[in-house]
Amino acid sequence: MGVRRIAVHCVDIEDKPGSLQKFLAQSSLSGVDFLCFLAFSCGRNRGRVYVSAKDLKNFEAFTEEAGMDATAACGFLIDGDDKVGAAAAAMKELAENGINGVAGCAIVCDGRYQMLIIVDAANADRAGKVLGVQRKC
Repeated sequence: MGVRRIAVHCVDIEDKPGSLQKFLAQSSLSGVDFLCFLAFSCGRNRGRVYVSAKDLKNFEAFTEEAGMDATAACGFLIDGDDKVGAAAAAMKELAENGINGVAGCAIVCDGRYQMLIIVDAANADRAGKVLGVQRKC
C-alpha cells in the first residue's frame, strides 16, 4: 500500500444543475489544473467540492479573484492491489486513532485501487503519522 499526502481545499457551491461545471470551467480559464476533486450535495441547496490543485498559489489566486472562500484540509492518496477489504484495512489505523475522515472516495482499475481520504487540517499531522507519511501538505 502506498500513501501520498496532498494539500486539499474545500469550496462550497450551490447545489443546482451546472454549478460544478461552472466552478470547473472558471478555474480552468484561470489556468488551475487539479490533481483530483470530489463533489457532493450537502442538502439545503448547498454543495461541497474538495479539490487538490497542482499549483496551490494559482488556485489561491483564482479563489480570491472569484470571491470564493476556500478552507484548507489535507488529503491522503492511498493505492494498492485490489482485494476484498482493502478500503477497510486502509482506514483501520485512522479509526483506531480517533481520526475522522471528512470525505473520501475510491476507484478500482486494472486490479489496483486508489482511494482519497480527506481529514480536516487540525488532524493532518496526526493522520500523516498514523499512515506513515511525514511530508507536509
